[in-house]
Amino acid sequence: MVKSIKKFFDTENTLERKMFWSILVVVTVVASLSAIFTVIEGLNLAASFCSIGCAVVCVVIAIIAVRTALYNQCYLVMCCVLSCFLMPLLFLFCGGITSGMPLYCITSLSLIAFASRGKSKQIAFVVSLIVQATTIALSWIRPEFLATQLDRNDAYLDILVTHILTGFTLFATGSLSIKAYSQERQKTKQLLAKLDYLSMRDPLTGLYNRRYLLNYLENSVWRRRSEFYLAMLDLDDFKRINRDFSHDFGDEVIRTVGKLLQKNEDEMAGECVARYGCEKFMYVISAGSEVEAFAKVENFRKTVRQISFEKYPQVSLTISGGFVSCDSRGFTDVKQMLSKVDTLLMAAKRQGKNQIRNMIEN
Repeated sequence: MVKSIKKFFDTENTLERKMFWSILVVVTVVASLSAIFTVIEGLNLAASFCSIGCAVVCVVIAIIAVRTALYNQCYLVMCCVLSCFLMPLLFLFCGGITSGMPLYCITSLSLIAFASRGKSKQIAFVVSLIVQATTIALSWIRPEFLATQLDRNDAYLDILVTHILTGFTLFATGSLSIKAYSQERQKTKQLLAKLDYLSMRDPLTGLYNRRYLLNYLENSVWRRRSEFYLAMLDLDDFKRINRDFSHDFGDEVIRTVGKLLQKNEDEMAGECVARYGCEKFMYVISAGSEVEAFAKVENFRKTVRQISFEKYPQVSLTISGGFVSCDSRGFTDVKQMLSKVDTLLMAAKRQGKNQIRNMIEN
């Protein structure tokens, strides 16, 4: 039973629903226990029927909520019925101020605070407060309206039981609400983390995307450009691969090359690998010299030639690229640097492909 309730609670996908069900269950349990206690105490039948009515109202509200999905409205109706009708009646039937009913009244008012924001919530609280205050004042001015007068022993017993039940109600509703809020907050954090990841990453390869790369070049690399080198890499004859072997296989090729390039990335040193376009990649390299940086790109080019696919063993990949030092004197901004490395890439394509061109060679 407990596992089923917990499973149902976990499947509710909004904070509003989780809080609705947690509070409704607690109120139903407490109302049922209170009804049993009124019978044990031997109070009049009206008091017992009102206590049972609290539990019945909760069950009816639950059915309506499931059918209409108007959880906040149903919750507010439940609070209003309890605070404005059942609690005042129980106050008059169960002994008034000499009983534990004032604690129930205060608890029913506090439950309104868990409703969603809005004027209806404020109106419900004000009306409930006025009704309950009027009931207490009326019992003070006209004691004959009280259906029951408890003696000292019965009053202490009633207050003791009510104290336990209302304490449980407030503790349980507070704890469950905090738990629901924590779960919702965790879901929100996970969603924000996912959105943050997607805003920076290419969904096909998992590499950084063009937007992130440009921002990284502007805000990080350009300030320390003497430490970095940039390579723009493009798969040769990729359109033919898509045409002859399907776009799904083309995606597999891009993922494979992307993962291979990512293995070369040293993020601790400030390097960055990104998918710049369809079959185009960018590699921000950190190295002690231009020779060392160029060697990294050359090694990657040679590694790409060794890639093979079990499904299409006849496919042989090559890659062309342009390579520049970010600290070259001819660059006044990132835009010029990107334009130059793109020009070098085009030169590599024109001059036979499967090669990396740098500024010295051109």
